[in-house]
Amino acid sequence: MIVQTFVGLVLVFASATLRLFQGRPKGEDEWSAFAVGIVLSFIDGFTVAYLVQFFPVFVGKFLFHLFLYTLLASISIVFYAMYRNITDIRVFAVASTPWFLIIVIIIIARILGLPSVFIF
Repeated sequence: MIVQTFVGLVLVFASATLRLFQGRPKGEDEWSAFAVGIVLSFIDGFTVAYLVQFFPVFVGKFLFHLFLYTLLASISIVFYAMYRNITDIRVFAVASTPWFLIIVIIIIARILGLPSVFIF
C-alpha cells in the first residue's frame, strides 16, 4: 500500500501546485473547491495505482477498462479545474463519475450473485 499512497500523494501535490500557481485560495468557495480537488486527486491516484496490479487478470473485461479510463478522465478533470481555479462544485461532481459507476456495477454484480464486479 506504500506505492499506492505515494502515487496518491504525488497527485495531491501536483493538483495543489496547479491551484497554488493561480494564487492562494481566498474565499470559502475556493477553499472548498481546493479541498475537494485534493481529496479526489488522492482517491483517484490511489485507486489507479491499486488497479494496475489487476490489469492482467481483468484485461478482457470491458467494465474494468471503463472504470479505469473514467478514473484517468477524473484525474484530468481535477487537474484542469485546479489549474483554471474552477470553484463550481458541479465540475467536481462530474469528476466523481467513476465512483457512481462502480456503485452501480457493484449493485448489479450483487443482484446477479457474481463474485467479481467486472462482470463483462
